[in-house]
Amino acid sequence: MDIITAQDVRFIYDNGAEDPGAAPQDPVMVLDGVSLAVRQGEFVALLGHNGSGKSTLAKHFNAMLLPTGGTVLVRDMNTADEEKKYEIRRT
Repeated sequence: MDIITAQDVRFIYDNGAEDPGAAPQDPVMVLDGVSLAVRQGEFVALLGHNGSGKSTLAKHFNAMLLPTGGTVLVRDMNTADEEKKYEIRRT
């Protein structure tokens, strides 16, 4: 059984959109087509340069961020399902 499944995950930071005082900047594609499956008992390491999207991807696994595109499932619960966020974060 897969504990975490990510399929074609895309994420765009819309710089400045949430801060009314910030100067508008171009959106930045941080994740583009990431897919992976983590099975129960497996260990996974996310390796990469600074700014490569490691933390951004990890934040999708506990529904702190929602993908711009694609799907993230944690124990078969979609992280985009607002009603499941609390349960996902307890997992």
